[in-house]
Amino acid sequence: MPAKKAPQKAAKKAAKKAAKKSAKHHHEPHGGKDLRRAYEHLGRLEAMQSSLPDAAVPEIQSLIELARHRLTADDARISAEILRACEHLAFGALAPSSKDTGVGETLHDAIIEHYNHTLEHAVDRWDEHEDEPGREIANIYERAIQKAEAAFSKGAFRRALEFVRAAEALSHAGNAAPLSLPAPAATKKLKN
Repeated sequence: MPAKKAPQKAAKKAAKKAAKKSAKHHHEPHGGKDLRRAYEHLGRLEAMQSSLPDAAVPEIQSLIELARHRLTADDARISAEILRACEHLAFGALAPSSKDTGVGETLHDAIIEHYNHTLEHAVDRWDEHEDEPGREIANIYERAIQKAEAAFSKGAFRRALEFVRAAEALSHAGNAAPLSLPAPAATKKLKN
């Protein structure tokens, strides 16, 4: 009897998975998901605004301006990725720069695996771009990688993971052309 149940169980599981997958497409209209993502990222950034170190604000503000520019060009997906990068940059700036303590071996191994995977994905995706990204966004990407590597080498894993995730998010935005930032708005608040 168990031999007959296994194929039935597998078929039932496949049917459930297919139903879930097709149901996902009915919840939000095309582009609506990315527009919602951009809205949510911006809301979290606005909530963190007063906590951010002054040194982090110019980069984040420049990227927010670019994200807004991409929204006016009807590119919600790229805007959401840029704002996701901003959020990770903000969390990275807020995370402790000292070595994380109390990290057991299993967690340590999982962190290293995730960090390396995310870094590799970011670098590979960035290198795939046919068009040269704008210099300023490329600089922010490179600084995020540098900050991630510096934090990782010190054992500040939370900080390292946030910065490497920021670089990974920027690597998704690198496909957008043109990737030049509007005039710097470093003195503006995150919220208009």
